[in-house]
Amino acid sequence: MRPIRALALVLSLAALCAPSASAQEGRQFKDAWFWGAKTGGLVFSSASSNHTAAPLLGGEWLITRTRGGLYLSFDQAFFSTSGAFQDRDVDSSFVRPVELRNLRRFTLGGFVFPAQTDRYHPYGGVGMTLSQVAGASFPTGFSSSQRYAIALDSLQAKRTSFSPVFIGGMQMRLAPFSVFGQATASPNQTGFFLYNSNGGAAFNFSFEAGIRYNVGTSIDRAR
Repeated sequence: MRPIRALALVLSLAALCAPSASAQEGRQFKDAWFWGAKTGGLVFSSASSNHTAAPLLGGEWLITRTRGGLYLSFDQAFFSTSGAFQDRDVDSSFVRPVELRNLRRFTLGGFVFPAQTDRYHPYGGVGMTLSQVAGASFPTGFSSSQRYAIALDSLQAKRTSFSPVFIGGMQMRLAPFSVFGQATASPNQTGFFLYNSNGGAAFNFSFEAGIRYNVGTSIDRAR
């Protein structure tokens, strides 16, 4: 969790040292481009665990308008866990274990910005997220190359999930950047490795905090 502690320290110092948001008055929140960096934690389940927390790092891009915006992010969670799937031999069916490492997520969503002030910007949004287990391998060997190829097809099919995502958070304007905190929830897909049918959560959650920097306007000004 060192990355989380490091960013939390940076954000705390920024909040103490920033006198006001006046340095950003020339770059308003609406009609703007923001680049951001974040850290946090992912709460997930797998065949061998329930409600497990893993550290997360990522980057993002936010385009704002007056009442809404477009959001794009990439992040990676760091963990090691075990998964499984139903495999089939010539005359039998059995559960084959798989070793899983880390998760990559690509998220695209739309935001709405209710109750805005000059400094505080709450938001909520919905979108879609593409999740992929970064590394997956078999802990045991195979009796033939044909058996390996069949199992590999099943492994690849369960490494990736495409599902809706719900996002809520708050951005606070400081100088010379903004800080934010947000939470995401994405329903588990039964065909994905990060799903546990024996008491696992119906959703995977993440809790994130970071900074966003306003790099300028997102619209062409009339000349």
